[in-house]
Amino acid sequence: MDFIRRAWLFTKAKIGRTILLIVAFSAILIFVLSGLIINSAANVSIDNAKKSAGATVSLSVNMQNVIKEAQNSATSSSSSSSSSDTAEAGKRFNIDLPTISETTAEKIAKLDGVKSASFTYQAQASASSGIEKVSTSSSSSSSSTDTQAAGGFGGREGGMGGASQEDFTISGTNDLAASTSFTDSYKISSGRAIKASDEGTNNVVIESTLASQNSLKVGSTFTIKDSNDKTYKMTVVGIYTTTSSSTESSIQYMNTMYTALSVANSIKGTTGKVSNATYSMENPAQADTFVKAANKLVNDNNFQVSKNDQAYQNVKSSLNNVASFARNIVLIVAIAGAIILALIVMLMVRERRFEIGVLMSLGESKLKIIGQFFFELFMVMIVSVGIASAAGNVVGNVVGQQLLKQETTQTTASTSNMQGAPGANGGKTESQRPSGNAGGFMGRAGGAIGFGQSASEAKALEKLNIKTSVSEILLLVAIAILITLIAVGLASIGILRLNPKQVLTN
Repeated sequence: MDFIRRAWLFTKAKIGRTILLIVAFSAILIFVLSGLIINSAANVSIDNAKKSAGATVSLSVNMQNVIKEAQNSATSSSSSSSSSDTAEAGKRFNIDLPTISETTAEKIAKLDGVKSASFTYQAQASASSGIEKVSTSSSSSSSSTDTQAAGGFGGREGGMGGASQEDFTISGTNDLAASTSFTDSYKISSGRAIKASDEGTNNVVIESTLASQNSLKVGSTFTIKDSNDKTYKMTVVGIYTTTSSSTESSIQYMNTMYTALSVANSIKGTTGKVSNATYSMENPAQADTFVKAANKLVNDNNFQVSKNDQAYQNVKSSLNNVASFARNIVLIVAIAGAIILALIVMLMVRERRFEIGVLMSLGESKLKIIGQFFFELFMVMIVSVGIASAAGNVVGNVVGQQLLKQETTQTTASTSNMQGAPGANGGKTESQRPSGNAGGFMGRAGGAIGFGQSASEAKALEKLNIKTSVSEILLLVAIAILITLIAVGLASIGILRLNPKQVLTN
């Protein structure tokens, strides 16, 4: 074992050269460790993103099938008419959006993997006493337009061609806090949200401007009426307002009230009906399986069950890019480090040719001479691993957060370009699009194709949890040993070709 002792003595004697090797090896290992922990953090963040970004599955009206059936019905009517007036009338058709039973929606909610479920059902009502709708200064000339906008796409489950003239949109729900169409743009500023226990009551959540205009607060009451002049005495249990991320650009959402499903059903003269349902999944990876099972329960061509995991997919894509970059860092730095150290060791070998010749003439085997060089570099490696372990977290955090910031910026820019691209919004600007209050069709469609960055997506991409673990340190040691073996192996090619006489003669 003399070669190990010689390695130790030479390392102490050449302290300046040893320090330079430690600095070079430490720099290499710091970047290797940074790549390892960034890759590990990105993989952990992808798993966490399943909870943060999540996925939703929507049960909603299949507009294509509904419109196709209405067109077929209108065509049949037109072909059976003899007069031109009748034929002209046959070209016009109304679409009554279908509803689904609350029982079916609840059966779907009981399937595996559902974290929460939100059902909605819209109706229209007019002011009776104690309340007036929020209007613009030109409300008298634009009441029809306001009402149509408040009704959303197709008059909120009403007739396609007949816009209602009522003052308020009544959005019935079983759990307002679980409705992503509400929570993405609004928040409860006073009181509480509508929940399942409100079923059978006339409790209501109203908008803050509407409440302020009518001097209403939590506990106040007012009366509304339906199209048959039946009155409903409502009790305010909550007041909502927009969030900082809201994209509302009109006042129509101010005239939307949130109640229990029973109130909306009563106003529309139905019982136990919902117009759409949204299911939040515990694990986005299970969404496809859930959609298949839900479609079997629905068994109705007028409804469709579809997933929306765009937020999760965006986060996953961004973090995968970061992880891929980190793996490339490890590979490139490891290869470059091995080459650099090999060149350094080669230079050391050239300077120590006389020492190698003497040792060989004294009968020392070439393998032991190579072993001495290996242990010299191995001792340097041990110190470098310690330094890299201490500094890896710091460098990893800086590099990782910068990579994540750059990836998030690129994702946001690409979604903004998509939003601003011609035809992305059907030729409309942001201010021209329907406000999407109460989870309107256009609001849901906009969210489904990824316009902007949701709050859950931003939260999931907020930071990487950079932390060095034992597994990363062990992997670093393995890579460091591999680099040492490669460096010494490349440098040893020259040693194996030497013989004592040639060395001492030259």
